[in-house]
Amino acid sequence: MPILLPAVTYNYEAGGYDRTTRRHHFTGLQNTLQRAPKPPALILFCEAKQYQASGNIGLYQAAEAITDVFGIPYGALLGRGDRGPIPPAIFYDTSRLIPRSFIDRSDPDPFTDQVNICRFAVLDSRDEVGRRRELIAAVDHFPGESPDARVTAASRLHRWAKDPTPVILGGDLNEQPSGDHYPRWEPDRCTPLVRRRKARQIAGQWVHSTDALDSLVGYWNPHRTVREDGIGFHLISELAWQTNGRTASIEATVVDKPGEVRLTIDHLLANDAMRPHVAAETFRTLPAAAGEDEASDHIAVYVELSL
Repeated sequence: MPILLPAVTYNYEAGGYDRTTRRHHFTGLQNTLQRAPKPPALILFCEAKQYQASGNIGLYQAAEAITDVFGIPYGALLGRGDRGPIPPAIFYDTSRLIPRSFIDRSDPDPFTDQVNICRFAVLDSRDEVGRRRELIAAVDHFPGESPDARVTAASRLHRWAKDPTPVILGGDLNEQPSGDHYPRWEPDRCTPLVRRRKARQIAGQWVHSTDALDSLVGYWNPHRTVREDGIGFHLISELAWQTNGRTASIEATVVDKPGEVRLTIDHLLANDAMRPHVAAETFRTLPAAAGEDEASDHIAVYVELSL
């Protein structure tokens, strides 16, 4: 019998960390998660800033705050990053999932393609000989400083595209893929710094770089209106767009900021093995209601998986 496993990816700005008080605040996180249609089994989380300090206090406070929203105990796994104390994290519903492997921060020399990737067993899936189904949850926060840095970050995930285990990848990937069904890139609305971070200059024109995402999901052929040369990952936002008749453009996942353009840079991706388990019609963003303060400069993304 299929087991429902909703998933959310969210870049919660600075992890709720207040530099003045040096304390974490989770009201904004709780308000965002309350908008999820069903309690998530997985939360693929970016910007766990200072969560590791003093024995992972911030990490466990965040897990407790999420538990308070849904009344379900959530476990927490703190990932690793290379841009300071602001790594990604994974929160999971302990009544539905149990970790089987995760490279923790004590490993001095991990394989890079194993970092921030957890193999889970689905608890209620034991078969007649005692085996449980597995899924792999991966979270990443691609660098914002340049297209080339993002291409390098994406390359370490390539091997998971054809893994026989279902893989869900989520995070702030700081880039949107090719395709005119995503928000339009308007370089003249951006500051020079943002242009250099998000785009490449080609024949004197600033062109939004899609190289990192396209290396995972394939290049959008506008004439055939399909992706080509994909390695086995699929954008869940695009699966939903196809399910909905390819009508409205895909929503941006960042809020308005001076000197930038709203783009779709927070993504959930499924590999070939996961794709049959994605209920694409359940995909949605979780923006703040009208008049409500945004908890972050990013918008959470939700989908339901069924294994």
